[in-house]
Amino acid sequence: MMYLMNDSSTQTALQARTSIGVLMRDLAAAFNQQMFFWGRDAIHPSGSLFLKSGFRKRPSEGLQGTSCYTLPWKNGIIELHGSHAGWFGNGGGFLFVRPLGRCVRWLNENTPVPGKWLANDYQTSADESLHEMAIPFLDWWLDHEQTLERLAGRAYRQECHRLFGKLPKTRPWLAPQEAVNWITILRDEPSTLPRAKHFTGTV
Repeated sequence: MMYLMNDSSTQTALQARTSIGVLMRDLAAAFNQQMFFWGRDAIHPSGSLFLKSGFRKRPSEGLQGTSCYTLPWKNGIIELHGSHAGWFGNGGGFLFVRPLGRCVRWLNENTPVPGKWLANDYQTSADESLHEMAIPFLDWWLDHEQTLERLAGRAYRQECHRLFGKLPKTRPWLAPQEAVNWITILRDEPSTLPRAKHFTGTV
């Protein structure tokens, strides 16, 4: 494993490496881009890539006119909705809430209802516990990107990135392969990981 950093930013990146809180803020930025990508996956011209990879689609229990995709995964479930995404096991899980723009630890034994994230149902502390709860979701994220390449080809995700960059008031995150590399290191060795803005490396 290796990564490359600009010399002028080395000191800043080193200072940021051990802060899970900083990395979780970067992960939230990754979600903003990735949820756009997942939206494209749901409306792929050949049909929903989620349904092709084993997800089930159901109407949302919260926000009317929207849908949730669910998949059994790692002794829990992955749930994807336009307003949130996460992994939920016994007694809680990991959740990104798009309107809040942050990753949280979900404490409720029931999965969240879109649009109804009560303050006592989640914990915002960006610590080792949150990272541990994120790992099943990160595993799925990486697995999905591999599945996607098989279903739609490598150029498809690159096109998603290009389209995201054209949206008004958006700031593209890492390019698709760099994003996969960053997420891989976040999952496996977060203490070695620089901020995304300094990351230009490969696993």
